[in-house]
Amino acid sequence: METRYYDPEIETAAKDALRKLQAKKLKAIVRHAWDHSPFYRRKFEEANITPDKIRSVGDISKLPFVTKEDLRKSQETDPPWGDILTVKPEECQRVHLSSGTTGKPLKIMDTAEDWSKFCHIYARNLYAYGIRKTDMVMPAFSFGPWIGFWAGYYACQEIGCLLFASGGMKTDQRIDALLTYPITVLGCTPSYALHMADLADKNGINFSRQAKVRISWHTGEAGAAIPGVKKKIEEAYGCKCFDFLGSTEIGPWGFNCEFQSGLTHVNEDWAYPEVLDLETDQPVGPGRRGELVLTNLERKANPFLRYRSRDIVQVADRKCPCGRTLFALEGSVLGRLDDMKKVRGIIVYPSKIEEIVRGFKEVDEFQVVFKRVQDLDEILIRVDPMPELDRGAADAFRQKLEKALQIGLGIRTSIEILERGTLPRWDHKAKRIVDERKDLPF
Repeated sequence: METRYYDPEIETAAKDALRKLQAKKLKAIVRHAWDHSPFYRRKFEEANITPDKIRSVGDISKLPFVTKEDLRKSQETDPPWGDILTVKPEECQRVHLSSGTTGKPLKIMDTAEDWSKFCHIYARNLYAYGIRKTDMVMPAFSFGPWIGFWAGYYACQEIGCLLFASGGMKTDQRIDALLTYPITVLGCTPSYALHMADLADKNGINFSRQAKVRISWHTGEAGAAIPGVKKKIEEAYGCKCFDFLGSTEIGPWGFNCEFQSGLTHVNEDWAYPEVLDLETDQPVGPGRRGELVLTNLERKANPFLRYRSRDIVQVADRKCPCGRTLFALEGSVLGRLDDMKKVRGIIVYPSKIEEIVRGFKEVDEFQVVFKRVQDLDEILIRVDPMPELDRGAADAFRQKLEKALQIGLGIRTSIEILERGTLPRWDHKAKRIVDERKDLPF
């Protein structure tokens, strides 16, 4: 009999049993990092910590934080892999790059065992969406050095799905494949899903009627958790849309489930979560927001202990009807500290702008420009419109969008409506945020 759980013994575990498992894994990974990583040996000694001081998950707060900048400095000082690496490079099977839009990408190594576990947890996420071995899956990714795309492919393979590899295809070829083959699952960035649907619509193709997609999952960028984006994808394809939560450094740490209850379940047997107050670094309780700090309990070649994700999340104060007992977050990632902008003394998160803009059906693509005009910070929203927005309705739409943004952000913005097709489309992480200010006010 089929179950809704990929790993039922973990996903429905009693809290006491899960804590014992986490403690065992935490002690093992801390000892491993101490014994084999000069980076962690140095970090622990500076914090006056030895592995014997870590006896339970409650002791995790004794460990020092690790940041992306720490890792970047390690790899710059000891190129190319850094002194965080706990094994010889020849013992590793794969290397992937972080996919951030700024700065040098991090190089992350995995052994064969690391990679197998990574793909297994990824498969757990996909299974929770309802993906089964009877599905035909098209991962519409470029298959560059970005880990999530490769892991998604192998995760579907583990589940037993029929895979249609489209990495070298152009967009029109992928559209044709969706019409030609019984592809029931689509994986790509949310931006690319909307781009494909838009191009199909221009050619008189309606995916919701002519294709067979029932589930789409989206990674590489935020967006699929934003109601306006999610609704557009679901309407365009006639499918259920899921936001995939993970990072190159930590791996697939969170997932929605088939109930789409608005909760994110955390794979806490894989990545131990802490949600910490933004000012005090102390844990927050249910209903409170803070920064998500994650400790990967399984990945040996590149351990990540108390890694500051810079993601703002909210601890859930309710249960999901799916029956999972895993730690849960309300909604998805609510914003990123790294993306935070200050405009005339007001904190603005680009994710909030996208949430508001995507609520308007008139918007196909957009760009946010932070600029300085006569010593004053300004926000310009450049809108690439849908074809149904005619010139006569443009002014009314502009006024509605300006009002919605002012209410949602607490600050006035300017709207520029472009000629249709002006802004680029991406099959990887979209680059919608442009900050033209040379000297930032924080």
